[in-house]
Amino acid sequence: MVALALLANITILVLGEMDKSRHQMQESLHQQEVLNVATMAVQTGQDDLVMNGVEVHITRRDGELYVYDGQKEVMHVKKN
Repeated sequence: MVALALLANITILVLGEMDKSRHQMQESLHQQEVLNVATMAVQTGQDDLVMNGVEVHITRRDGELYVYDGQKEVMHVKKN
């Protein structure tokens, strides 16, 4: 009975870590897709681009470039 409880606890811990890892991987893939879409928007001179479920907005101001994923600023580039 104790062995079964121990096995159940280990299984719960492993599954929890797998779920956490999967969530981190999804977030990483989303960030990569945002960067890809932002690159395409800058290269094509667009201020707004929606692709693959990712919405990117580019703002250019005083030699600076701001990249937004929805309402969240994800990148700020300043030209020297």
